[in-house]
Amino acid sequence: MNQNYKFKSLDIAKNGQEKKETKTGDPNALTVFETGETKTIDFISLDGTRQNFTYAHYLTGWLGKDGEDRVIKIFFATHLVTIKGYCLDEIYNHLATLSLKMVKANDERYLKTLDEGKPFVTDIKITWKKEQGEIENNE
Repeated sequence: MNQNYKFKSLDIAKNGQEKKETKTGDPNALTVFETGETKTIDFISLDGTRQNFTYAHYLTGWLGKDGEDRVIKIFFATHLVTIKGYCLDEIYNHLATLSLKMVKANDERYLKTLDEGKPFVTDIKITWKKEQGEIENNE
């Protein structure tokens, strides 16, 4: 009597490998954002400065326009992160599901290398809320 057993742990391991394989695409492709299971979000500015925040400190996000620019504002317990760019809806949707791992700003000259309608981040500004409050009180 031979019986074939299917172990759920083996299926999970295979699915994890498949996801990793499909995530890696063209190595020369421009990176704007990454998603996946995570506890933090990493922000990379144009000059290469990096700062990450834990989702435990995430309060809310906002997507809208600031003048002509599309903007996502992400409110953390101690900081406000402002992301400017084009077609930011997909990034915002991943933020809303807490699956956004990384956002990277890129020089606008690379905008034409992406397909139309794809997200593109031009600027990331991180402001400590205490500094923001001091500026508002002094004005």
